[in-house]
Amino acid sequence: MKAALVSDVHSNLEALLAVEKSFGDLGVEKVCFVGDAVGYGPDPDACTEWIRQNAGMSVMGNHDFSAAGLADVGSFNPNARAAILWTMRHMKEVSVEYLRALPMRQIQDGMTLVHANPMDPGGWNYIFSLWDAEMNFPFFEGPFCFVGHSHQPAAVGMDPKGAVSVQPLTTFPIQEGFRYLVNVGSVGQPRDGNPASCFGFLDTDRGQFSFIRLPYDYRKTQKKMEEAGLPRPLIERLAEGR
Repeated sequence: MKAALVSDVHSNLEALLAVEKSFGDLGVEKVCFVGDAVGYGPDPDACTEWIRQNAGMSVMGNHDFSAAGLADVGSFNPNARAAILWTMRHMKEVSVEYLRALPMRQIQDGMTLVHANPMDPGGWNYIFSLWDAEMNFPFFEGPFCFVGHSHQPAAVGMDPKGAVSVQPLTTFPIQEGFRYLVNVGSVGQPRDGNPASCFGFLDTDRGQFSFIRLPYDYRKTQKKMEEAGLPRPLIERLAEGR
C-alpha cells in the first residue's frame, strides 16, 4: 500500500494542488486526510470538495469542528478567530454538512487517524514532546497513528520493549515489531520554518515512511487572502513557514 497522509490544508488550494501533482509519480493508492480542511486560508469550499472526492479516510480537525458550528470560536486567537468567522460566512452548506459529519477517529489498514492526539481526540491537545508522544501510544492499536494539529512534522517510534525514540530522518524504515506515532506536518500552513508544503507518504511495499516537501505558489494564496480581507499576520506567515 502506498498512502499519502495529508493534514492541515487550511483552505490553501494552491498548496493542496501542488501536493496532488506529486501523487502520480509516487504511485499513491490511498489518500488519508488528518483534519483541518478549513481555517486561515481563502478557499474553504474547493479544499473541502477536494478532500471529499479524494480521501479514502478522513477525520475532523479543530478548525473544521468550529467552522461547522460545533464549538464556540472564542478559544481561538484573534487572527484565527477572524479567519474562522470569515470561513463560516463564505462556506457553502454542502461543505458545512461534510465537515460536520467527519469522525474524530478512523482506523483502517493498520492506520489510526486522529487530528490532535489519540488519547483525547476532542480535547485538541498538542503532542509537542517525546513524553507527550509516549503517553499516547496506549490509546491506539496497530503499527501506525497519524496526527497533525501542530503543523510540525515529527515521528516517534516505540520498539517491542516499549522504549520510545524520535525518528531523525525524513525517510526512515518501518521496523518489525515497532509502532509509530507520526505528525505528518501541514500542507497549507507549515510552521517549522520551511514554507514548502509537507505531507506524509507511507509505502508498506518498500517498508518505509517519508516526509515529502513541495514548494507551491504561496504568493497566489497570499493575494487571494488579501482580496478576501483576511488578517495580515496570516498572510505574511505563509512566506516564512511559521
